[in-house]
Amino acid sequence: MVPAPVFFLSRRSDWRAIGDWFRAGNAAGFPAEFAYALAEIPTRRPPEEARRLHRLKGRPETKPVLYLAGSLEIVARFASLPSDPVRRRILDRGPRFLTCLLPARRLATALGMAHSGKVAFRIPADPVLRAFLLYLGEPLSGTSLNRSGDPPLRSLEEIRRVFPDLAVVDGGFRPGVPVSPILDLTRFDRPVRRRSWRSLSIS
Repeated sequence: MVPAPVFFLSRRSDWRAIGDWFRAGNAAGFPAEFAYALAEIPTRRPPEEARRLHRLKGRPETKPVLYLAGSLEIVARFASLPSDPVRRRILDRGPRFLTCLLPARRLATALGMAHSGKVAFRIPADPVLRAFLLYLGEPLSGTSLNRSGDPPLRSLEEIRRVFPDLAVVDGGFRPGVPVSPILDLTRFDRPVRRRSWRSLSIS
């Protein structure tokens, strides 16, 4: 058996190979901000693997998946961005550890989440991570890399123990912190988790 490949995010020379791997419809462990994610390009996933991420994690199929993107321009290809100045200013303030729910019915339908028509997106603040996502030009799934119910995995060694056959983009050890706040920007009055869009400073 050929061992699963390991790429290195810190090596710009690896970026083409990483991009080719994801564009070919494959999944991989990918270094998100504070833990590794189970990543794939949703529009490149094989049709017969519609629930691949949920199957690998042992996650209920009804649970949604977060997507990482390198810019608002990439997000705008899949989601409708708010046009009112207050909510738009929240997005335009730049990358933060913040996840936003946006209306993206066509993508949601393709992902089996048509019951809400909302998809969660985050533009990472980490400059290397964001630069790679800009290079890729596609959203990557950012659901945590773990067996459902277990802590997210934070190093290549941990990933190899739990997912020995999974390709990995090595980004070094991830320190681990609580999940990011989530804002529902599809409505003006709907807080999600601990914050609503109104609670954010917009000055």
